[in-house]
This record gives sequence, structure tokens and C-alpha cells, in this order.
Amino acid sequence: GICVYLDTPGPPVNLVVKEASKDSAYITWEPPIIDGGSPITNYREEIPDFELDAELRRTLVVRAGLTIRIFVPIKGRPTPEVKWTKDDVSLKGRASIENTDSFTLLIVTECTRYDAGKYVMTLENAAGKKTGFVNVKVLDTPGPPINLKPREITKDSITLQWDMPLIDGGSRITNYIVEKRESTRKAYSTVTTNCQKCSFRIPNLSEGCEYYFRVLAENEFGIGEPAETAEPVRASEAPSPPDSLNIMDVTRNSVTGDNIKIEIPVLGRPRPTVTWKKDNQILKQTQRVNYENTATATILTINECTRSDSGQYPLSAKNIVGEVSEVITVQV
Repeated sequence: GICVYLDTPGPPVNLVVKEASKDSAYITWEPPIIDGGSPITNYREEIPDFELDAELRRTLVVRAGLTIRIFVPIKGRPTPEVKWTKDDVSLKGRASIENTDSFTLLIVTECTRYDAGKYVMTLENAAGKKTGFVNVKVLDTPGPPINLKPREITKDSITLQWDMPLIDGGSRITNYIVEKRESTRKAYSTVTTNCQKCSFRIPNLSEGCEYYFRVLAENEFGIGEPAETAEPVRASEAPSPPDSLNIMDVTRNSVTGDNIKIEIPVLGRPRPTVTWKKDNQILKQTQRVNYENTATATILTINECTRSDSGQYPLSAKNIVGEVSEVITVQV
């Protein structure tokens, strides 16, 4: 005789969406290959659904280097299509994903701090759509601090400032490590291993030398990734604008043959560029009329004065921070 086992039918096959709009769809399919030992009487659609166990409803905690495993029973007719994303990016490249008509399984091996976050699961079939998520915490060392930059610079010290890492490794940041190296060297040296704030003043630098700096965060799992200054930082006095030029009118009631020498203090960092003019033209230096600039002053010299030397001599001092100007009046 023939033995027949009665069971529920298998899934319909060759499901095709013929027409679709934003709120409806026209679909076709073929009967199941296995009818369960009884003729198919009707077809029923079932909205996708899933069941998260107690551990997954809370935050899933995994130590770095181990495996993230998310197993979720699912149901729905027709069998739902399952998609996994994290930060709106598909997890196909990073994770191993297995989908059947009764479960979805996501596996991430050798996880790191960057695998922490919100894993979003989307189930969809002709009957509807349902979305869920699992929060994953990875216990690891911290990521790099962010926005590292010099805040105050002097001739022998530099103050660094930064913000906390975006990824703390699932544990509170306990301290920061600050390192320095001269631009001519390859190795870093430690400045401090126990900085408690997001800023630190580094003393005892050599004036004029350029330095790179590195900051690393530490938590209970160890020292994290470094943040490094992109460009070298020079230890130098902070720029300051040129000081006001202390100039008084110079009047000469002398005869031809007299000499004029005018010395004007000029200060500023970086050292200002000094420009002299006469009759709205850049002053042409000759053996008789010339000027020289020192570290602290500019000196105008006119030898064997004539009446043509009378007039106004505009003077300006300029650097990257600012500019000052005055006018000297010479009467011969």
C-alpha cells in the first residue's frame, strides 16, 4: 500500500510582483511543490513578524575579538525578505548573514570597537513590512580623541586641546596620554600618562623648534588609538600687531649741507615690514636719501638736504596681525 503523510503545504514558488504602487501590489505565484498530502484550498498572506529573546531586547555586550551572534526567529507568508543595516549601511560586507523561512542569523567575527552600535533588521513581504533593532556594545579600548589642536603657543610651551573620542570602547575614559616628538625625529616621547582633562600645557620646549603631538585615551580595557596633529607646531611667541609708531613732526630750518637722521621705534611679532613713501610714491633709496630697518626701529637718513627734500614722508609698519601708519613732515 501507499503511505501518505499529511502536513501543512510548503511555500508557493516563483512569486512575482507584476504591478506596484505606493499602497498596493499585484502579485502572481505558482502552487507549492509540496502540498502536504492534501489539495491547496486557498492562499493566505501573513504580515512579517519576529521574536527577540530577552538578551537581545537588552543591549548585547560582547568583548572585542569575540563573535557577535544575533539569532532571530521570524515568520510571515510569503517568506519575508530580510535586510540588516547599521548606520544606514548594509551589513552584507562585514557580517555573515543566513536567512530561512523561520529565522535570520547574523554573525560578526573578531569584532572591534567599530562594530558597536544599532543593528537594524527589516522584514518585508507582499503582506507588509516590519522593522526591529538590536543594540550592541563592544568592550574595547577607546577610539582616537577628536578635534586635536594647539590652543596657546609661547616660545617654550604649547597648550593642546581636544574632544572626547566618539567611541569610548564601552567603558568610561579614565585618563589621557600626551606625547610629543620633534619634527626631525621619528620616535615619540611621553609627556604625561595621567591627564584628566581635555587640555594640557606642554612646557620646556625649545624656541623655534617644530613639534608633532599625539593624544591617546585610556579606559579599563587599555590605551586606545592616537590622535595626531596633522601639521608640526612651532614653539614661538604669539603674533602681535605692530606697536603704534611714536612719530613727531620734524621741522628743519637749516641751510643746504645739513643732514637729517630720524629714528622711529617699530615693534611687533612677526617683525613688521616697514614702508616709506614720498609724494605718494615708494621712497627711492639713493646714496643721499635712504633708510634702514633694525630689530626695533626704522631709521631715515637724508644727507646734504635741499629744499626738494621738504614734504611729507608717510610711514607704515605691517605684519600678519595688523598695520599702523603715520606721516613725517620734513621742512628744509
